[in-house]
Amino acid sequence: MKYYLAFTILLLLSLQSCQDDNIPLNQLEFYWDQTSCGDPWDANSKNTDSEIKRAVEGYLNKEGVLGAKVISITNDGPLIVCAACSCTTGNRIYVTIPLDQKGKMIALGFQEA
Repeated sequence: MKYYLAFTILLLLSLQSCQDDNIPLNQLEFYWDQTSCGDPWDANSKNTDSEIKRAVEGYLNKEGVLGAKVISITNDGPLIVCAACSCTTGNRIYVTIPLDQKGKMIALGFQEA
């Protein structure tokens, strides 16, 4: 009996180690390349990260993507220098969502990470 218990504990620990970046197994990660002023929420590149986070989460909630959470805003996205609102800033917004919300995120234009 104690062999089964030890095996079960080892199995659970090994499964946990395969998890990427501490994202729960029932979550997916998506990203959005921020634009100068063309994003569908009420924030732009001049806002702080916390303001952008609140705006993105509020927008996703309003669009029916339940349980979405901005996990980071990085500067590893494409940078296009131009005067149009659609030009990307180089900032990339990473969001985690429950598995069952994947179709909604794709429909909204987010990319799976």
